[in-house]
Amino acid sequence: MLQRRLNAALSTVVVLSLLVATLPAGAKQSGERKGHIQIEAKEDLEIDTASTKSMKSELVIIQLSGPVQEDWKEEIEDLGVTLCDYIPDYAFLAKLGRTQDKKKLEKLSFIEKVTPFTSVSKVAPTLRSALGKQKAVEVAVVGFDHQVNMQRTVNSLSMQGSLKDLQTMDDAKHISVATMSGQDLEEVIQSEDVIAVVPLPENKLRNDLAATIIHADELTSTGYTGEGQIVGVADTGLDTGKEATMHPDFQGQIKSLYAIGRSGDSSDQHGHGTHVAGSILGTGAASEGKYKGMAPDAKLVFHSIEEEDEGLETDVKTILTQAYEDGARIHSDSWGDDDNGEYSLTSFLFDQFLWEHPDMTALVAAGNEGNKGYQTIGSPATAKNIIAVGATENDRPRFGTESDDIDDVWKYSSRGLTADGRIKPDLVAPGTSIVSTRSAFAQSKNFDRRLDDRYAYMTGTSMATAIMAGGVAQVRQFLNEQGEKEPSAALLKAILLSSADELEEDMRLQGFGRANLSQAIQTNYKDEKKGIKTKEKATYAIKVSDDSKPLAITLAWTDYPASLVAKRALVNDLNLTVTTPKGKKLNGNDFFEAPYDDEVDNLNNVEQIWIKEPEKGVYKVTVQGYNIPKGPQPYALATTGEWTRAEEPEPGRPSTDEVTYKGSVTKEKPYREYTIRAVTEGELKLSVDWKEDADVDVYVYDRRKNEIASAVSADHPEKLEVSLDKTGLYEVRVELKQGAKASYQLRLSYPKTNFK
Repeated sequence: MLQRRLNAALSTVVVLSLLVATLPAGAKQSGERKGHIQIEAKEDLEIDTASTKSMKSELVIIQLSGPVQEDWKEEIEDLGVTLCDYIPDYAFLAKLGRTQDKKKLEKLSFIEKVTPFTSVSKVAPTLRSALGKQKAVEVAVVGFDHQVNMQRTVNSLSMQGSLKDLQTMDDAKHISVATMSGQDLEEVIQSEDVIAVVPLPENKLRNDLAATIIHADELTSTGYTGEGQIVGVADTGLDTGKEATMHPDFQGQIKSLYAIGRSGDSSDQHGHGTHVAGSILGTGAASEGKYKGMAPDAKLVFHSIEEEDEGLETDVKTILTQAYEDGARIHSDSWGDDDNGEYSLTSFLFDQFLWEHPDMTALVAAGNEGNKGYQTIGSPATAKNIIAVGATENDRPRFGTESDDIDDVWKYSSRGLTADGRIKPDLVAPGTSIVSTRSAFAQSKNFDRRLDDRYAYMTGTSMATAIMAGGVAQVRQFLNEQGEKEPSAALLKAILLSSADELEEDMRLQGFGRANLSQAIQTNYKDEKKGIKTKEKATYAIKVSDDSKPLAITLAWTDYPASLVAKRALVNDLNLTVTTPKGKKLNGNDFFEAPYDDEVDNLNNVEQIWIKEPEKGVYKVTVQGYNIPKGPQPYALATTGEWTRAEEPEPGRPSTDEVTYKGSVTKEKPYREYTIRAVTEGELKLSVDWKEDADVDVYVYDRRKNEIASAVSADHPEKLEVSLDKTGLYEVRVELKQGAKASYQLRLSYPKTNFK
């Protein structure tokens, strides 16, 4: 099978027996954030020109004089030149139609230079020592034309007869995987149809207190339990693999269960998959509700990927496509390769799928190699479009020093930066001594310790990732109920990063901070799905009324997948700039050392302004399409401030947001609560109606749970008008006072005008 070439021996998540190496200490910085991080790479041709030998080739690198403009691309293609992958900075791999095309290209005013793309440049540095030798290597061969199946081409190029296990990836037809000798490899790279040969990743595996640490319990208490959300998981297996005998915490939770590692057998012999699934959406049925997952009302699409030989069949396209088709818009993946920050084939495959499905949020464990130092984050956590999750400690001091300080990043949690200098992980969440569901088939040695027959403790970034996936389900439910029916993954990332708790750690350890779900649903946001092109810009205004807490403004976008021959992964480059009320200019991610306006990020597809002690007033925000070779580029913004007008408003009343909710209350569940966000001051109007012989009341609370209005008469329907004199979050409670059941319809009208 194809994915057998992507597999490696299964290793346990918990590596507590490893000898702890000394982690280099991050020196304190004078800036707002900690870390030795350069956000601005020198503009250069980011491709490895290993050979300078002159040669005749149809394949060339066309370097432009500046940020890519659409009319430039059209003018090049009008000459009969075929453009392929984008290469930072301002270059494309291309194929000439005729030999005279090179001279025609060089006459264009915006062409910097045209150089041959040599064969050795196609080979990843880690494979070059194998060239010309008999030793077999496992590789992926990347073709020039994304529409052409490479299997026949690769097979025809083999001269030594040593080619084995040749198959084309379902994920991308222009990529074929095979085992071949170094001599065959040397023949393959001579082809004008081949642009890259890269090694295959070797993928391996990577709660009650955790919910409190990231404030998931606060969302649960107000009704955000993952209802209406479907979460996909790819892992070792799920308990017995049969719904009839499944762990009680998963009864009624499973929408789909696929066995792709061992045909017909989705059981969990290891225990890892059952544990992470329980942290996401276990109902706690076997513990009388004590050990619930973050989102117990969500549903599960599960792919069992452990093979007979304990390898992992990580068929990215199949896993993500089936989960997506089954309704999953969140995916949790606690496995990867310890490849020291490389943008690998699996990183590319994740980015490709997420670019094509921008409403799918994928979370990936950072890895458990942090004791070896920086740049230990593994792929596919190095992908641009996923949320890479590291682990903090839990609050269980009786289990030792790795679970006694919730503000410490776990010493084994893999660190950034990526090999090309991007900030990863994106954020952190509790990952040590996590109690969750235990597979009936798993041996006790696979856990930190057993709690009982149904639950056990495990440690790792795998656990942190599962907790975050459940948290994302809670936040996504909130967004759905706020009218965002198809929120982008970029929006969810921007919200989570803007609201994260700063742990005073180096950003190579903590990313943008520890998740805080209670703060997440209090952010203000925009999901700009239309997108912008090179030189286009959009402006916004944000007001700060409370200067006692940090101001965060986060720009995130789902980027086009990088070329596997490029040394830098960013393709579409947006820039975030903010002007403070006193006129000071700030650049996104330039918060490590003052001044904060002298570096412009050209590495990351997340940019943030973070001000520890903001001044009150209005901040001007600009999002610019600096270089968009594969556009237009959609994006999302989230802030802890408030949207406002950049200028004085024209006379007139602010518009309102009108929503209708349908639900039911019973004696067993006598009330339902809804959270609304008032973006401006104004009137809240509501009515609730029902048909049954019952009495229903309605209440309105501020964010601190103080009751500010109620309608408790015997009227039918109940109606209420409330003057909201502050912006922010409010809760509306529908409560059954008399009767067995009431199926109600709640209508709300409240101020929610967003101004650009």
